[in-house]
Amino acid sequence: MINYLQKYSLLFVTLGMIYGCKKETKNQLLKDKIESAINSRQMPDTTKQLVSFESPDWITLISPDITELNRHFEYYLPTVRISKRDSKTKKLEKNLSETLGQELLTSIFSKKETTLENICARKAINGVIVLHKGKIVYERYPDMDPNDRHITASIAKSFVGTIIATLADQGLLHEQDSVTKYLPELGGAGFEGITIEHLLRMASGINCREHLPDMEAITNPESCFYQLLEHTGLFPEPNAGFQKDFLQVIKEFGIAEPPGKTYDYTGANSVLLAMIAERISYTPYHELVSSMIWSRIGAEQDALITMASTGISGSYGPMMMTLRDMARYGLAFTEDAEIKIASDRYLQEIRKGDNELFLSKGGFGDLVWSHHYENQGAMFQSYHWDVVFEDGDFIKHGVGGQALYISPEKRLVIAFNSSPKTTIEENHSLQYLVRSLALLEQFQ
Repeated sequence: MINYLQKYSLLFVTLGMIYGCKKETKNQLLKDKIESAINSRQMPDTTKQLVSFESPDWITLISPDITELNRHFEYYLPTVRISKRDSKTKKLEKNLSETLGQELLTSIFSKKETTLENICARKAINGVIVLHKGKIVYERYPDMDPNDRHITASIAKSFVGTIIATLADQGLLHEQDSVTKYLPELGGAGFEGITIEHLLRMASGINCREHLPDMEAITNPESCFYQLLEHTGLFPEPNAGFQKDFLQVIKEFGIAEPPGKTYDYTGANSVLLAMIAERISYTPYHELVSSMIWSRIGAEQDALITMASTGISGSYGPMMMTLRDMARYGLAFTEDAEIKIASDRYLQEIRKGDNELFLSKGGFGDLVWSHHYENQGAMFQSYHWDVVFEDGDFIKHGVGGQALYISPEKRLVIAFNSSPKTTIEENHSLQYLVRSLALLEQFQ
């Protein structure tokens, strides 16, 4: 006869088997969805390619041709759609300013005064839009069409942060969870001490550095970051295919330093966060962006994002959208949105930071942002937003000179695209001056 202890033991074993089977079924469902997305990708259209480039050399290109590439990236690399579904497009009404384009903009870093009109006349940007209190007060397209889906570059990383925040709001994760809780493949190599918050703050310490001397990270096939670009489809995949999956690559490169020590900016953190979000939701990343963000902001077009044959999408950068849709995304952090995608908790988390970490010696804040925004109130980095300012405004930049600046209190959104056509300094000029634009008296 089976006693009570045996009965309960049998019950727990049975429940464990059922849970394990359900989890395995959901994991298989995620794999099937990713496989379906791979098979349905929009592949490069050579008939529409107006410029030619050799990857990976194109990533270092400073040329007028880069503009054509950046505004039609889907012709050159495989992409999947981030669907707006059946959502109604939010109309952006106009209240155009007669003076905004002539206002003088300046910063210690740029060491010169200029205006929006001058920047546009020089085609130092491809397009710019400014929303105040939900209405367009300035909009120009010097070097792109309003309907172009321009590459966002690293502005895409903020979408990762927003999705992680949404999952945290739903109680499906916590920022203090270890990454190995969701990515057990990284266990046993020192990754247990890395938390989701470390990834969000670009302070994980993982040895997949994006900024190495002489651009080695994007030119040396033996570097971890180069292999990340291969695994996410931005560089051509190895001819013989992948011998290791991306998590194996990360694990073998290991830890460069203890987590929380240095603000070491790398897209590897974003890719790991996107993979965690997929594992928790059993949903491919591009579908998560669709359901949690894109179908809720009143977008006018579907967005696009790269996807490699590995099933890993370009969550760290190669995402494409119209400039107005980027502005609608920014608007969803303010009270002017019909549906806010940023909860009060998320906004509070964005405004929590560590100034000491932000300015850690040799870190990205120390080397870049503290100089770009000298004496302009740059405080820290949070939730994949590059800089959070002392007044609560925050910004995300893109490597080509793009940016999305949001001020919930001022009800201000500034979005612009650019491409390094002449020099990095020229085509990043509005990045250097955007804080000055946001602090104009008319927005206070």
